Amino acid sequence: MIEDLFFINSKALADKLHKDDISEELAFKHLLLYSMLFASAITYPIVVSCTQSDTFSFWYQIANFFAFALLQFWGMSWLYRTNKQGDGKAFFLRWAALSLPVGLQVWLISLLLGLLYGFLFSFVTVQHINELPENTWLVSGMLFGLLMQLIYYFIMQRNFKRCANGL
Repeated sequence: MIEDLFFINSKALADKLHKDDISEELAFKHLLLYSMLFASAITYPIVVSCTQSDTFSFWYQIANFFAFALLQFWGMSWLYRTNKQGDGKAFFLRWAALSLPVGLQVWLISLLLGLLYGFLFSFVTVQHINELPENTWLVSGMLFGLLMQLIYYFIMQRNFKRCANGL
């Protein structure tokens, strides 16, 4: 899957793109890998801290990185398949164009759900704050971020169906 990717040599890739010598599938592989590595938040399994090392933080960063990377892999693949099952045209144009309105919709949803989440979670935990593990907020925050990514892909997929099938 990765043997034909251009990891660093963007000049060679640009030349091939200019000559229309890159298939949509190869371009999709580039986008998929980029999305897995850099989309949503740049999270690497590295912890830099001025305090004692914390084993939970290290494993949290690893879990966060892989959870978001796997969700990106699944979501981008799902959008690509949805487009292919329809007319199969202009995946990148559709994805790029839909990113702004869908992104803003998800942002608004995240504001509303974030307020609700913050209110409910803090209301529930105030009574039991001493009984909860100290990393409850980190884990619940990661789960909230994953939920927002999932919502993004569901809204985007619905729009891709409209584009690809004329629904």
